[in-house]
Amino acid sequence: MSLNDLNSPQSYQIETTHQTLETDWLIICAGLGSTPLINELQPMVNIKPVLGQAIQIKLNDILGDMNFQPVITGEDIHIAPINSQEYWIGATLEFPDEMGKVTAQIELLEQAKKQAFSFCPELEKGEIVYTWSGKRPRPDGEPAPIIKEVPNHTNLLLATGHYRNGILLAPATALIIKDKIIENGIDF
Repeated sequence: MSLNDLNSPQSYQIETTHQTLETDWLIICAGLGSTPLINELQPMVNIKPVLGQAIQIKLNDILGDMNFQPVITGEDIHIAPINSQEYWIGATLEFPDEMGKVTAQIELLEQAKKQAFSFCPELEKGEIVYTWSGKRPRPDGEPAPIIKEVPNHTNLLLATGHYRNGILLAPATALIIKDKIIENGIDF
């Protein structure tokens, strides 16, 4: 994807492999892909990958009260219920090496699992049904997330770099972006 006519005050063209789209507002929310998109315009963001790993465990029995399934957090490890018998355990934090490469370290996932079991020993009886790893967009040199207007570019906003909290912050981010658009005279 590439961006064209970015100096136009009223519209943007976005070229994809299938078509060209025109829009009045452009919100860049591409995680790790945000840096190359925005830095074509003006170097202003540097988002680096941080790897995270997690596991999903399924129990044969219901753990606790089905009506109360809290997220348990301790020492930066989270146990998040999926339903009354399945839980996510995670996540690791694995930073790039000096060459910028990020590689999953299985021993860190094992350490997270042991830590979760120490908080909630019943989980040890479960079966690991899924293992996940993925890169998260972490802003370098500024706090996460990056939600701001792009200087010298009308109707262009950034909403990216949510790091470990993208799912949690998505609703609040949408409201902030909506408010920024309304401030500029567009009503929803």
